[in-house]
Amino acid sequence: MSRLKLCKFCITYVFSDIFRRHILSYAVIVFCMKKKFLSTVIVLIIILSAITAASCAKQQDCTTYEIWLDFNEEGVACAQKLHFVNDSDYALENIKLNVYANAFDAKKPLPCTPQEQAEAYPNGVSFGKFDLEQVHGDFKSYDFDFDSNLITIELEQPLKKGESADIQFVYSLTLPNNLLRYGYNDRGVSLTGFYPQLCALVDGEWYYDEFCAIGDPYFADVANYEVHFNLPEGCEYVSSGKSQTKEQDGEIAVDASAKKIRDFALIVSPELQKRSEKYKGVELNYLGSNPHTLEYAKKALDVYSSLFGKYAYDTLSIADMPFVAGGMEYGSICVINEDVKDVAYEEVVAHEIAHQWWYSAVGSNNLINAWQDEGLTNYSTYLYFVENCNIQYADLMISDAYSQYSRFCDIQNSVGEPANGKLGGKLTEFPGNYYYTNLTYNKSLMLWKHAQDTLGKNTLLKALNNYANKYKFEIASEDDLWNSLDEIQPGSSNMLKDYIKAV
Repeated sequence: MSRLKLCKFCITYVFSDIFRRHILSYAVIVFCMKKKFLSTVIVLIIILSAITAASCAKQQDCTTYEIWLDFNEEGVACAQKLHFVNDSDYALENIKLNVYANAFDAKKPLPCTPQEQAEAYPNGVSFGKFDLEQVHGDFKSYDFDFDSNLITIELEQPLKKGESADIQFVYSLTLPNNLLRYGYNDRGVSLTGFYPQLCALVDGEWYYDEFCAIGDPYFADVANYEVHFNLPEGCEYVSSGKSQTKEQDGEIAVDASAKKIRDFALIVSPELQKRSEKYKGVELNYLGSNPHTLEYAKKALDVYSSLFGKYAYDTLSIADMPFVAGGMEYGSICVINEDVKDVAYEEVVAHEIAHQWWYSAVGSNNLINAWQDEGLTNYSTYLYFVENCNIQYADLMISDAYSQYSRFCDIQNSVGEPANGKLGGKLTEFPGNYYYTNLTYNKSLMLWKHAQDTLGKNTLLKALNNYANKYKFEIASEDDLWNSLDEIQPGSSNMLKDYIKAV
């Protein structure tokens, strides 16, 4: 779709049922300015904005991203409207947004570890580019810090609790060729972390850190998303949230809508086939060829819903893609490494779906406490196999965690650098993936198995159910987790805190 076609798409969108529920972003007009369609669009905007302003004000009571994507030969042209609502107890003088895509620029260090480079770039090192073209809206000034990947919006006056600000962005993306979370490969395109995304608000401060190739580099509050894009010819897709397609000017236009997710992800492929079905009120979508994936997804939804509370969303999508890791979680969507086979594949599917409870619904600061969601996710995966009567594999998960962690400690001692076994710490402080994996995944699983053996399975599950319900759609601190346990079993957190500190 050319930018000229995108203008026609925008004008058509004005008259659609979807637009009658929303005010068209000024950012989209910027595209039309380049093709001299401005006067026509402004007239449409003025007329329909007057009609819809009142209803939109009532509906936009929480932070909402509205994004338009135009896949073209050069990359992806993007327009974005951010409706930010300050739901904190603090007056905010500015707004800060992360630009994950900027970490893939040629002027930056590679967004992977040296050990991953060959696998991450099978066709040779490739770079991306994030070009911020225009910013408009309710602010005094803005700055894009290329080095920190941060856009800082200075507001005209402090934004009080319950007040909102609208910011519009126009930017373009050149995608890197890789097997990482963001980019394209022989199978298709992974658009994750591609847009300017609000940093998480923690005690009235925007929390961010430098990009790290180890672990998950960003975390965010929940928000609503409305994303509109053209589907390239011959392609299928899965995305966060519900979506609908329609024929428009000989092309397929897609509208996707997701509520209360932490990030929006889109996978587009000319190679993979899509299957969809309903299961207990959840729309399941799968992009891939494994005949068992949807079966695993159903079993995971059953187990985790029964143990930790109802699944928080009305859709769940899964895509098999080439990937350097086993899998990756996003808002109501998971990506699975297509090269993982047999029961290990089932484990990855179960693991990434468990993240929809521990990461997506219940958030935590993975920049400093990655063990908090990864440990619970690993323990939930262990319970998946227990509840589905594969005790042998569940036991193997536990024994592997103990043996790998023990070997890790032995290796560290042998080189004269004894392991620091304390869970937690900044991602940027981990010496490497081996260190990170043994603490964040292996020792964290050991922690929760130790809690089960000490407190009893029923007591622990009751406490985790309490934690899941109490902090749903929030960001839970480490203390919030401990307090949730102590509310069910007083003093139980002390034992776990000691375990965390020990090697």
